[in-house]
Amino acid sequence: MSELYSIQVESAAGGEVVLRVTTVHPDAGPPPDTAGFAVAVLLDLWSLLDRGFAALVDGCPLERAEAQALAQDPTWASRCRQLRELSFGRQVACTAEEQAALEAAMLAGEPLLFRGEPVGGLLGYANQAYVFIPGDPMVFATAVAPLVAAHSVDEREFDEAYEDWPDDPEMLPRARIRLQVHDAGWLGFVRPGWRWDSGAH
Repeated sequence: MSELYSIQVESAAGGEVVLRVTTVHPDAGPPPDTAGFAVAVLLDLWSLLDRGFAALVDGCPLERAEAQALAQDPTWASRCRQLRELSFGRQVACTAEEQAALEAAMLAGEPLLFRGEPVGGLLGYANQAYVFIPGDPMVFATAVAPLVAAHSVDEREFDEAYEDWPDDPEMLPRARIRLQVHDAGWLGFVRPGWRWDSGAH
């Protein structure tokens, strides 16, 4: 995943999360002013914890097993996994025969469909074949909408850096994002002070 933004949680309480978003890639542009973007970067945090990559979250003291246990809490795990798949996509196991048929279709220039869904790529690990089903931005936005009470972007700083990218990392453009959700419970894995990188856009 290409790093576009660095995300830091300024506060998380009472159904509101406040994020400081710093643009770290010169081609990224300002953080999108959408609820979907705010949720997507939080799902990136959840995914890092779920995979046991707490070491990639600055300020997170959790060991691998602790991070995974936090991510897999039933209060939020199912919803986060569903939203993450809608946003980022998912791997689905397939048979070698199914993958061979997809490879043949690809060589023939035919549309790649797996069980009725478009295929974004073919993968394989340890003698197991997989297909990658890409996320759907429109379906993701539709799923996010009823969860969000409000969101806003303000406190933009150093926007001029988008025109003349600075060498000083302290001068990188940044903004504050406020996200309010109807059900605070499903963001219980978010902690103030934690920082991670995101390729969301």
